[in-house]
Order: sequence, then C-alpha cells, then structure tokens
Amino acid sequence: MPYLQIAGESDVYEVTSSQIALQRSQNPKVRAFATMLIDHHTKTTNAALTQAKAAGLMPPPAVLGQGSRSKIDQLYAAAPGDFDRVYIAQQIPAHEQALAVQTAYAAQGDKAPLRASAKAAIPIITQHLKHARALQAAR
Repeated sequence: MPYLQIAGESDVYEVTSSQIALQRSQNPKVRAFATMLIDHHTKTTNAALTQAKAAGLMPPPAVLGQGSRSKIDQLYAAAPGDFDRVYIAQQIPAHEQALAVQTAYAAQGDKAPLRASAKAAIPIITQHLKHARALQAAR
C-alpha cells in the first residue's frame, strides 16, 4: 500500500476515534488528548497533502480500511465505563504503527517533499504515543 494511503488512513482513524472520544468520554484528560489528536492529525494530513502536490501527486481521499472500521465499531460498542480504556488501548498500537510508517518513509521514501513531511510527523506521533502510554499507566 502506498505511503500516502497508509498515512492518510492512520490520520482519518485518529481524527474519527478522537471525535468519538469527545462524544463519549467524561475524563477531562482523555478529552484533552482527543482534542490534541484531532488538531495534530488534521495538520499532518494537510501537510502531507501539500507535500504530495509539491511532488506532483494527487492522492485519493483517505478512507478507513476494514481494521480501522472495526476499531471504530469497538469504540461505539464500548460500555460507558469501559470507553476510556478501550480508546487509549487502541491509541497505543495505532501510534506505534504510524510511527513505524513515518520513520520508514522519512528514511527511504521515494519523494523528497513527502520524506520531509514524514520526518516532521515523527516528533508529533512520538509525543502522542508517550501521552497515550501515560494515560494508560494512570488508569
């Protein structure tokens, strides 16, 4: 799967899952985390699209694959008392995967503008991963 498709799906999942968290979570720390993810992943998506255009690419709109849709379904199905745990538990592997994708493309990607975008996303995703792990440890 091409880099833009994978990174795009990751961002769509992060934004969508975090929008659900804003609807369902009562925990101010989880809600603040979700708000941050929506903001940051919207920005990384826009940056990647800008760089894709600079590289002469016109990527299709990002969509959720079956695995991501399944995770979204799990969030909707989670009992109110379990929602925060399920949401945070999903965020850790999602960000680990996103970090691996961005790191690999930043090192070996075939389009220089996209490599720069991937490189810029690495510290953001690393911050999110640390934050998610801290939230999980605090439970």
